[in-house]
Amino acid sequence: MADRLFGLPQRSSGSGSGITQNTSGVNTGDWGSGKQTSNKSGGGDQGNGGLPDDGSMEALEASFKEFCERPENKPMMVKHEKKEAKKAARLNRKMQAFEFKEKVLESSYEAQKNIAPFLENRVLRRIVQTFTNDKYNDFDKWARNPIVLNMLKQAHEALNEGRLTDEEVENNILEWLKDPTNPSHDMWKHKTKQTVRLSTDQLVSALNEQVQLRRKGNDLYKARRFVEALKEYESALGICNFINALSSPDQFEIDTNKQACLLNVAAVRMAMSEYGAAEKLCTEALELDSMNIKALLRRAKARMGRGSFAEAREDLNRVKELEPWNWEAEEQLRRLRDGAKESLRRESQLAAEMLA
Repeated sequence: MADRLFGLPQRSSGSGSGITQNTSGVNTGDWGSGKQTSNKSGGGDQGNGGLPDDGSMEALEASFKEFCERPENKPMMVKHEKKEAKKAARLNRKMQAFEFKEKVLESSYEAQKNIAPFLENRVLRRIVQTFTNDKYNDFDKWARNPIVLNMLKQAHEALNEGRLTDEEVENNILEWLKDPTNPSHDMWKHKTKQTVRLSTDQLVSALNEQVQLRRKGNDLYKARRFVEALKEYESALGICNFINALSSPDQFEIDTNKQACLLNVAAVRMAMSEYGAAEKLCTEALELDSMNIKALLRRAKARMGRGSFAEAREDLNRVKELEPWNWEAEEQLRRLRDGAKESLRRESQLAAEMLA
């Protein structure tokens, strides 16, 4: 990134407190000390990298925020954010290529000899690169596996003879990996998830963008335009899934926003009577924070919608453990008892009709 962003100095690495978010969106946390130091070189009474003498960091932040929120600057801000994301993605790919090269050079001579013929082809090289994903960091195990090598050899011959194109080989492999019945599916899904690691200043823009998307989604949800709301919420969730932070406080902020996005999407799914999808989304949110009251309540409602009353009761009892005064949990427990009785009545009636 350039040394200056929109004419403002970049934040230097230091003991910042990370980023914070309030109801107005995400704000920069620590742009540096507001204390001015005199310029001993005679270049004028300016410190902090050339900031004005008044040293009003609050005014600087307010000015920057006002600049970003101007409608006429929106296209430029979006263009800049996309440019920074592409740069981060390119850097990520370069790092992966470097790590792959290092892993190959560290492997045994036999492993290097086995994979050498396949590195000239783009698709086969990508397949070989997946060997570095072994959870035990055992690249040699895959590079010397006769079954794997035979598969690569057959694909290589098919490509050389023109029986298959690069795209066909890649698509065949991807279709196999995407198959949920394939035992390698979950690991493949996890390993191929694309993310970028951003600094605090870069995260501010990304998280502000997803906040704006969620606000649009909220307005559409209130208007009961659920399909359109879902699109905005999923776009916001996509941003949270795409970014990672360089520090623990910043990652906590990302995870907090991701939970909000997941619960927004779950609310739309429930409004569309897609209770199974809503339950999975709430579970994903709870994997980030097992004590998220809103996620527990929403999952309980989704489970009630599916007729999973016992599991719904577990969620509601967990809420009561965390917040004994929670009136919504008490109300849902009452509805749960009524729903279970009604379900039992219907089952009894159906059984009687079948035996009649």
